[in-house]
Amino acid sequence: MARRFYFDLTDGHTTFLDTEGVVAADINEAVIEALEALREIRASTEIDDLDDSWKLVIRDDKGSIRKTFSVW
Repeated sequence: MARRFYFDLTDGHTTFLDTEGVVAADINEAVIEALEALREIRASTEIDDLDDSWKLVIRDDKGSIRKTFSVW
């Protein structure tokens, strides 16, 4: 059964919450989506000012953190 997962950006102090999310069959599919999103984020100039403390956090539809990746 598909679930909604959210990709938040955080540095531990400031968090940009994903309010839309993506629908994925499971956490593995959500990780693939997150890695694609990270590739797009890295390729854009939107995050050039972010240092290596920033993380992409995958939350499930219940709000539990499922996986965390460094933005860089």
